[in-house]
Amino acid sequence: MRRLLISAVLLLPAARPAFAAFQSDAGVNGAQFLKIGAGARSLGMGEAMTASAEGPEAMYWNPGGLAGARGLELSYARAELPDTVHHDYAALALPARWAGGVFGFALTRLSQGAIAQVDNVGVNRGSFAPHSEAFAFGYARSFTEEDSLTKDRGYFRDSWNLPGAARRFEDADEREPWTGTFRAGAAIKLVSETLGRRTATTAAADGGVIYRPSTRPALALAWAFRHAGGRLRYLREAEPLPFEFSLAAAHDWEPESGHVVTALEAVVPIHALPYGKLGAEWEHAVSKGAYAIGRVGYQGRSAPDLGFLSGFTVGAGCRINSFSFDLAFQPLGALGAAFRLGLGWKFGRKN
Repeated sequence: MRRLLISAVLLLPAARPAFAAFQSDAGVNGAQFLKIGAGARSLGMGEAMTASAEGPEAMYWNPGGLAGARGLELSYARAELPDTVHHDYAALALPARWAGGVFGFALTRLSQGAIAQVDNVGVNRGSFAPHSEAFAFGYARSFTEEDSLTKDRGYFRDSWNLPGAARRFEDADEREPWTGTFRAGAAIKLVSETLGRRTATTAAADGGVIYRPSTRPALALAWAFRHAGGRLRYLREAEPLPFEFSLAAAHDWEPESGHVVTALEAVVPIHALPYGKLGAEWEHAVSKGAYAIGRVGYQGRSAPDLGFLSGFTVGAGCRINSFSFDLAFQPLGALGAAFRLGLGWKFGRKN
């Protein structure tokens, strides 16, 4: 019975994969699969990743985080969602000295088991398996105080006054409040959805910035936008993508027991209500080059439809030199639960 109900949602004129059953804007936007997210680490942290993502998974959350890759990095994640829905995400980050930054490539695919095709008089016309894909290409670069873009800061040292300050910046060791490290990136992607014999395709763009102030480099402040672009057209009406933007902050802590990351984020979808995310990650060294990882998080997107508990997420993983393995879980109330598995490789980097 549950499968029949979810399939009925799927066959609405706007036709969505089953995961759209608990998206608040499922009747407004196309390509709902774009909102599922990427990576098992992200799910374990409540998807509060805009300020903390780096490497291949940053292609989805914040392309600016690509600039954190020090060598070739690969990432793959598999998510098992309710009612035989499968979500795959594969990406790579490739630093290029000649380009002064890092290139990224990502493939996202959502697939579902066969669904019976029944006409308006109840006659079975066979079956079909809906699927959706997104192919993305991105670039990111880091900017520091030594870069040419910030060498003109001397002009401000001579002429800028802080509000209420009685003197200018005269000490060469003093730093203006805006100095620090910036990571900026952007990505373009091709989005496609197939339902039976019909396919809709459009283009979209993502972008974002991560800033770490020179006075407090453990703090990351970030902004990102996702899924900005065209519309998917199946028949006559065209549907917009689930465009959203995020403001986020993350902080790295170094207790004696290991490394801790805490993150918080506010997400503002254009066609749905704003919601928040919280996440934390603990990494503890168990031997040389080997680390055990635990994660917990909360995201408010599913809570209005599936209950407060559906927002909680947990995850665990391990990192051994250049290889990482992660698992994450999220309860989804009446729909069941979501599980995500992630694998990662960092070539030429052992810690």
